[in-house]
Amino acid sequence: MNIRGMLSCAVVAMLAPYAAQAADAPFKNCPFTGVMPDFAAKKPPQWRHWDPQVFTVKDGDGSKDITAYGAICDQDYTENAGKDPVTPLEVMENFKEQLRQEGAEIARDAPGNPSQVIGHLSKDGKEYWIRINSGNDGYYSVRVLSVEPFKRSLLPPSGNDYRLIGHMPGFIAGTPTKKHFDEVEFGLPAAQSVRIRGAVYGVEYRGPAKDPEQVITTEEIVENYRQALKDLNAEFLYDAPGGITARVDDHGQTVWLKINDHSVVTVEEKPFQLSIQPPTADVMKDKLDKEGHIALYVNFDFAKATLKPDAAPVIAQVVELLKRNPDLKVSIDGHTDNIGAHDYNMKLSQDRAASVAAAIAAAGVDAARLKSAGYGPDKPIASNDTDEGRAKNRRVELVKAP
Repeated sequence: MNIRGMLSCAVVAMLAPYAAQAADAPFKNCPFTGVMPDFAAKKPPQWRHWDPQVFTVKDGDGSKDITAYGAICDQDYTENAGKDPVTPLEVMENFKEQLRQEGAEIARDAPGNPSQVIGHLSKDGKEYWIRINSGNDGYYSVRVLSVEPFKRSLLPPSGNDYRLIGHMPGFIAGTPTKKHFDEVEFGLPAAQSVRIRGAVYGVEYRGPAKDPEQVITTEEIVENYRQALKDLNAEFLYDAPGGITARVDDHGQTVWLKINDHSVVTVEEKPFQLSIQPPTADVMKDKLDKEGHIALYVNFDFAKATLKPDAAPVIAQVVELLKRNPDLKVSIDGHTDNIGAHDYNMKLSQDRAASVAAAIAAAGVDAARLKSAGYGPDKPIASNDTDEGRAKNRRVELVKAP
């Protein structure tokens, strides 16, 4: 029986729910969608475990975009050869009625070429979005999204994984790249980047054999890594659906990570050291008399104002300077490089300067002779485009006060 002229019957009889399909269709359909007579799917529906999808729906006289996350089923259908062509309008009218019978709200009805229908369905405690597109005679596609919360599946580190972060189930790590000291470029927002030096570890992953009905998407992989990095209290410097740049403090060791859906690259940062020996009290006095300030390089815990033990020799020389010169007053000024948010760096520089002042006072210097201030990245003394320059900018300055 030809479909033309029998639309009302076709709605009820030909487009049954998910279990029903045309006799010559070799594969099952996506949930809540049947198949038009004389159409067939050429391959099984493709499922994505978890992925975002934007649905443009009606909103009064206009429209709005809704982003939903969950498992997605895709299926394409082509009309069998030798049949009278079925128009996109006929396809859309059939599916609109079927979705209504399932209890769905028609969230978008866009007749034309291409034609599109979007349904929103709540059933058995679950939420679904259903979209049917028909761009030309003899073809239409179905997409069904089952709204699902993200379910983490990243495995713990093992084998060739970097020691802090694991891999996706079924993925195989290649032979890692290990370098005792090298430089790696890390992406930042607004098409910026930074080059970091240190011990490099990189590993690429090969996905499992492709199962056409089960696909792990880029977004699912990256979201797994994103959650793992949050467990490590990472600082996210760049975060996008396709990849992440982050910084982690691992027991005092700063680790940079660049992660996408197929690779993990890390650098255990080794900061540039301007001098093995700290300036002596005499050198500091001479510099203050001539220039009014001197840059000191002391190390702090990652993203904190806590002095590392190797700062003690520098602090000791400052204390010696001030005890030898009882009339000398100084300001301790903190400075950072330009990596990270400006307000964050301003506070960090202030806290670090105050921490140095407190250490000097604790060693017996009158606190009234000390002031502290933080300038964040606003007063660089070198370019922030290189590791050496950023290392010079991460400093505490001793400034002669009136």
